[in-house]
Formats: sequence, structure tokens, C-alpha cells
Amino acid sequence: MAEAQVLATTAPSESALPAVRPVDDMYHVPRDGRKYELVEGELIVSPAGMKNEEVAAELIVLLGIYLRSNRLGRLFTSSVGYQLTENIRLSPDVSFVRMERLPDGRSPETFGRFAPDLAVEIISPSDSMTTIEDKVELYLKHGAQLVWVISPKSRRATIYRADGSVSVVRAGGVLSGEAVLPGFACALSDILQS
Repeated sequence: MAEAQVLATTAPSESALPAVRPVDDMYHVPRDGRKYELVEGELIVSPAGMKNEEVAAELIVLLGIYLRSNRLGRLFTSSVGYQLTENIRLSPDVSFVRMERLPDGRSPETFGRFAPDLAVEIISPSDSMTTIEDKVELYLKHGAQLVWVISPKSRRATIYRADGSVSVVRAGGVLSGEAVLPGFACALSDILQS
């Protein structure tokens, strides 16, 4: 297998990253506060920004409250990995998987070997739109039903659906769980508080 290429390197110590081959090698990436994903054998490294984590935390609180009353599945943070193929492992900022899609109704001890039902990507200043769009395509191609791409800077969210439709929610609008999280809705401004 071809060795992975390290992208988005800015600190000198990043050049010493181990070569990543298959997805299982992702267990050996440094625990340094950065997010590591594998796309077609290339290691993508992004810094974890406080604003993104704040937005993710707000969304997790709201989704968590909804899921306490509607036990439809499990909610995950950016540390979880989804192995979509041998050379693709993604870690959305927030994700949800319906209970019936979890093996025996339980979260796997390792990577999920499937796409989440809902994947949320929160755009940071270091993200390229090409990379985000590629991830959206991969999530949907491998079984995600809904992908929210949230931009704190532009105060909007782009909603991608498995049927190919796309819509935009602006700051005054509402994010809907649609068929994935029936009855869930939150104002975009509730998660983009500052």
C-alpha cells in the first residue's frame, strides 16, 4: 500500500509524523489536539479551534437533550472515526448513528465501519472548501442521510441530503433533523451564539 501524504503541515514537528498506511494505523497518530483523517490514503491534519469546538459543544447539548427523550441512537464527538473504506477514515465534528445501524445496538469499541446517519462539519479558517465538499460527497456516497456544514464565520449552514438536494440555512433560520432526527429543530443562532 502507498504511504499516506501529510497535508496542512505548519509546525516543524509535524514532519516527523509516522507514515499512515491502512486505516488501522490511525490508532497511532499523535494525540496533540489536532484532528487526523485519512482520505484516499492521504493524511489530512487540521488544528482544533476553540470556536469550532464551542459550536460543536452547543450543538451536542441540544442534540443530547433531544436524544434523552427520543432514544433513536447515539451521538458522537469529533474524536470518533468512521472507516468508510480501507483508505478512508473521517471524523466529523458531531455525528449521530441510529440505534438499528449500530452492531447489536451498541457502539463499536473501535472505528465505526459505516457512515453516520448525520455528519456535521464545522468550517474552520484552515479548512479548504474543496476538502469539505469531498468529505460531504464521501459521507453521502457511503450511506449518510444528512450532512450539515456549518460556517461560524458566515453564520450559515448548508444542508446536504442523500437524495442529492441541498439547502442553506441562514443565521435567522432553523436546522431540522428531518427524517434522521424527527422533530428535532434548533435555531442556527442558538449554536452560533457569539
